[in-house]
Amino acid sequence: MKKNVLALSITAALVGLGFAGGAQAIVTIGTGAAGNLALGTDGIGHMLVVPYYSAQVANSTLLSITNTDTTNGKAVKVRFRGAANSDDVYDFQVFMSPGDVWTANVSKGADGRASLTTTDKSCTKPASVNGSFVTARLDSTLSGDALANQTREGYVEMFNMADIPPGSALFTAIKHVGGVPPCSGAAWTALDTNLADLAAANAAGLALPTTGLMGNWIIINVADAGAWSGSATPILAYQIGGVPSTGNLVYWPQTAAPVGLADAYTADPLLRGATPVVAPGMYDLPDMSTPYTAGAAGNPLQQASMLSMSVATRRIINEYLTNSAINATTDWVLSSPTRRYSVALNYATGARVYSVLTPTEFYTSANTVVLNRQICVNGSTPSYWDQEEGAPTSPTAVVISPNTPDAPIVFCGEANVLAINNGAATVPSGTLKATVARSALDTGSFKAGWASFSSVGLGAGLPIMGSAFERATAPTGTFGATFDHRTARTVNLWP
Repeated sequence: MKKNVLALSITAALVGLGFAGGAQAIVTIGTGAAGNLALGTDGIGHMLVVPYYSAQVANSTLLSITNTDTTNGKAVKVRFRGAANSDDVYDFQVFMSPGDVWTANVSKGADGRASLTTTDKSCTKPASVNGSFVTARLDSTLSGDALANQTREGYVEMFNMADIPPGSALFTAIKHVGGVPPCSGAAWTALDTNLADLAAANAAGLALPTTGLMGNWIIINVADAGAWSGSATPILAYQIGGVPSTGNLVYWPQTAAPVGLADAYTADPLLRGATPVVAPGMYDLPDMSTPYTAGAAGNPLQQASMLSMSVATRRIINEYLTNSAINATTDWVLSSPTRRYSVALNYATGARVYSVLTPTEFYTSANTVVLNRQICVNGSTPSYWDQEEGAPTSPTAVVISPNTPDAPIVFCGEANVLAINNGAATVPSGTLKATVARSALDTGSFKAGWASFSSVGLGAGLPIMGSAFERATAPTGTFGATFDHRTARTVNLWP
C-alpha cells in the first residue's frame, strides 16, 4: 500500500526509504516551507502542547483550541499521552473552520478512566469523540484501577496537519452554517481513504499547513474549590528571518489500517523498524516527529531533535509556598513532551528503546534509568532558598524521593509532578492529587521561597515545560494560582 506523508519539495527530491510492498512516500519540503521550529512568541503556532491534564479525584481539565486564521480551516490532530511513559491513550481529529473554537472536558468516568466529553459542533473524526480513554498501549502488567489510573494524568499534543482553504467541497463540509457545520458529503468521507500524493490531497481540499492555533487549559476541582489555568505552549514552523511559514502537509486518515514500515514518518522508537514493538496504524500518524520542515530533511529523527531543541532548557526556576498556617501546598509539573521521540519503554522486556539522531542526543543511557517501570531522567541538581535568602547548610539537606541511597536524583515519568513538602511520593500530591508520575522534595524548615533545578542534555539542557501549581486556604476561602516555570532556553537564532 502506498503511504502518505504529503508535501512538496524545492528540489522535488524523493526520500527513498523503503516501505511494506515496496511503496514510497513523498516526504519532502514545498517551496516557501518552514526551515525550523521555535517556541511561538505570541501564543500562536502550528503546534500546541498542554503540559499536563488531570482527571484525578474530582479534577476536570477543560481544553480549548482556537483557529485564529479567519480565512482557512484547519485539520488538527489531538493526542492525549499518559504521564508515565507517554503512551497514546486517546487521539482523534478536529476540523476547525476559520475563526472556530473547539472545547472539551476531561474528567474521571464511571469506569475509573479519564473520559472526554464535548458538545462542541466542530467536525471530528470519528464523528463522536466522547468516551473513555484507551488502555491498549499501557503496561499490560497493570489491571483494574491501577491501569485506569494511568489514563488520568498526562499531557496533550495538538497540531495542524493541513489547511483547508475556501473554495473546496471540504471547506463547505467543515464550515459552520448557522452555528453548525454539515460534516458530511463526498469530500468529507474521502478523508477516510489513503491520499496517495500531493495532487490527491489538494484535490481533496487540503493545503500546506500555516500557523494560527491558540490553546488554553483549566484544571478545576469544584469539590475542593481549586482552579489552575494557563495557555498551551505554541511551537512555530518558520523560515529565514523568523517569519511563520507553511509546514509539510501531513494528513493521515483516522483509521486502523496498518502502516507498514513507519521509519520515514515517526521517531517513536516503539513504532519503528521492520518488527516494531507496537504495530502502527494510520491513526498513529502524524505525530509531532513527522517531518514538518525543511530542516528535518525528511528525517523524523532530525525533526524530533529540532522539536526538542525548540523547548530545551538548562534550568527550571519557580517559587513554592507550603505554609501550614494557610494549608498551602505546591506542586511543580515537569513535563517532557518530546522525550517519547527519543526513548520509550518496551513493557514486554522492561528495557529502554532508543531512536536518537546521534550518540549525544538529549536522552541516552547515560542520563536515563528505569525505575518502577517508568523511564526516569537523572543528573538534575536542585538548589532552593527561603524568602529571606536562606539556603541549606549542606547538600545532604536536599531530599528527593522515591529514590535509593546514593542513587542519582531522578524525575520519573514524562509528566512528572514534584510535590514540595507534602510527605513521601507514595501519597497523592498536595495540589493536583497526582499519583502516576509523582516525586517529592523536602525543603526542611523552609516553607516558602524559590527553587532551581538544572537539567543535563546536549548542551542546551533538556526539553522540559510546565508550571508551579499552588493552593491555599484563607479566611475568605480557598484559592489556586499557576506560575509558569522560568527557563534558561537557548535563544532562537533564525537561519
